[in-house]
Amino acid sequence: MTASPNRAMPILIALLATLGPIGIDMYLPSIPAMAEALGSSEGAVQFSLMTFFVGLMLGQLVYGPLSDKFGRKPLIYLGLSIFIFASISCAFATNVMQLQIIRFVQGLGGSIGMVIAFAMIKDQYQGPAMGKMMSMVLAILGLSPVVAPLIGNGLQTLGSWRNIFAFLAVYGIVVMSAIALYQPETRDITLRQQFKLSQTFKLYGRIITDRKFIIYALSLCIAQAAFFAYIAGSASVLISKYQLSSTQFSLLFAFNAFGLIIAAIFTPKMHEKFGLLNAYKFTTFALLIVMAMLFCCLVFGINQLILFCIIIFIAVALLGFIMPTGTQLALTFQHQNAGTASALLGALQFGFGAVITAITGSTSAVGAIGLISIMATCALLATITCFVFFPKHLPMANH
Repeated sequence: MTASPNRAMPILIALLATLGPIGIDMYLPSIPAMAEALGSSEGAVQFSLMTFFVGLMLGQLVYGPLSDKFGRKPLIYLGLSIFIFASISCAFATNVMQLQIIRFVQGLGGSIGMVIAFAMIKDQYQGPAMGKMMSMVLAILGLSPVVAPLIGNGLQTLGSWRNIFAFLAVYGIVVMSAIALYQPETRDITLRQQFKLSQTFKLYGRIITDRKFIIYALSLCIAQAAFFAYIAGSASVLISKYQLSSTQFSLLFAFNAFGLIIAAIFTPKMHEKFGLLNAYKFTTFALLIVMAMLFCCLVFGINQLILFCIIIFIAVALLGFIMPTGTQLALTFQHQNAGTASALLGALQFGFGAVITAITGSTSAVGAIGLISIMATCALLATITCFVFFPKHLPMANH
């Protein structure tokens, strides 16, 4: 038997779930400074974001099934230990190749957060209570891109970008200690004994070949790749090309994150008014329009900072509609396999993120036109995918 939910559980789950996001967002304002300190290019430092995404992708696929078999807490301890060790190692990296390799390991550890956090919610809550817990955790996750770059910038101004990774190590230690002291095991021992790992990995193959999953998942992953390109490339463009300070960049990044959060809040109302399918098609096409506009402006030499910032804000807000809508579409027909499908979708998202951050890093020397070309291409491919392959009407899902 497992213990019933306790009052500390929402806070503990939220702290755990933020591991991956803060690992992504906290060091973004420091990318130019890190490149200078390590004697490397900004593109090479951005490549460490790609290796982090690869770690997140692989970890998502592995931790979920293993925690079903062996329990949540042993896997939490394993993931956090890897995350803490890698964070300390990043703080002492002496060259960019070391940073890239260690960030992969850090991603493997940090991926434990979202996978296990949502699994623990499903273990302990049902019905409206589960929805409330999910919303609470997602709201805290939404604050990560607002707060994390500001904290990271503050830590850098105290002396060095290395302080950021020291902070991440301390954060991991605090979370592990809190989990050990206050969070009981949530996975029932009978369910652990009945669970067969081989079934889950076969299920991954079955889900990824299910047309009712893969067409929505692919369009979402391609669209979200534009968001990952923005995360990877915005610091180099705004700090190195538009000459913003790291503090100004952090504030602008936080402002754009508020647009994302506000859009996510209004997404359910858009679903009610237009339906899931039409809402997704409309917002994806709108993303293509705004990115095409910015691309044309840059091609014709209209390169004002204010125009760039306005259109990027609109694009990020549109992605705030697209990402939860696309996720819901991909999982709509996976009720019996929701947990496995969710882990697979997360792995695909970070896999696409890894590819796009590598491409973004390779174009960092080109400036704004390189970043916007990538984002516009993602928007175009996502729009083509949903208009060509999506059905005209969403069929009823079997519950």
